[in-house]
Amino acid sequence: MKNHILLFALFLVGALSSISAQEIDLPRVSPKASISYTIGYTEVRINYSSPAVKERVVWGGLVPYDKIWRGGANEATTVEFSTDVNIEGQTLRAGKYALFFIPGEKEWTVIFNKQADQWGAYKYDESQDAIRLTIEPKLNEGMQERLLYSIHDMKMDMGYIKLSWEKLRLYMRFKTDVMETAMGNIIAALGTTPPEKKWEIYAQGAQFLLDADGNMDKALEWIKLSTDQNSTSWNWYIRAKIEAKKGDMAAAVASGTKCAELGLASEEDNYYDDNKEEINKAIQGWAAKLN
Repeated sequence: MKNHILLFALFLVGALSSISAQEIDLPRVSPKASISYTIGYTEVRINYSSPAVKERVVWGGLVPYDKIWRGGANEATTVEFSTDVNIEGQTLRAGKYALFFIPGEKEWTVIFNKQADQWGAYKYDESQDAIRLTIEPKLNEGMQERLLYSIHDMKMDMGYIKLSWEKLRLYMRFKTDVMETAMGNIIAALGTTPPEKKWEIYAQGAQFLLDADGNMDKALEWIKLSTDQNSTSWNWYIRAKIEAKKGDMAAAVASGTKCAELGLASEEDNYYDDNKEEINKAIQGWAAKLN
């Protein structure tokens, strides 16, 4: 009888242990969130959990000053770059990083740590830091109830990782190297494109340099090769914008006028018709600068 009671007791303990070890799938108080953008040739991905203010004192309270913070809740916040980037003047290699902070009343330390997959900051190891930055946070009158990461002020080769929570905003500037890769792609395309189609590649290359604030002398060289080979309202408008960028307003007005003439003369050239409001406004602006 005693043996039966002992066996039953052991069975009951095992059953209870099994039940207590099971994980229950329940909604998170701080829900998971993620954002992803491609800047130039670089994919930027941020994964985090989004806690709420809930009428609490966040800075210096819920999130203490001068102590390591996971930048969210639950798992450590992670940031992943598909290529090398420059962040606030420091090089960060392509890869996935845990994003930690040491908040201060006037300055924050921002940490990209090589141990990406970890829970919170409990096992944070300073020796695994890839880079550290010092950034001054900004206050904003608008209340952000849930912590939010975003990519702010995006351009072709740069942007800002923006942390928003409560009335605080923190911006981390990053820059990617698109010029070398893009120029290589343009040169390669010129080498493989049939001669009668090269005007399109020259125009695309010139437009890229214009958008990227690149070498305007090269942009003008390419767009002239394009318009010399084939005249359309599209490539003449690119030429006009490049000439204006270089400060030659007379040439810009002449090229813009040529763009309009070509668009009006050809039923097959729809570019001018689709963009005539922008084009005409630009020509008027350039002409005004001649006086």
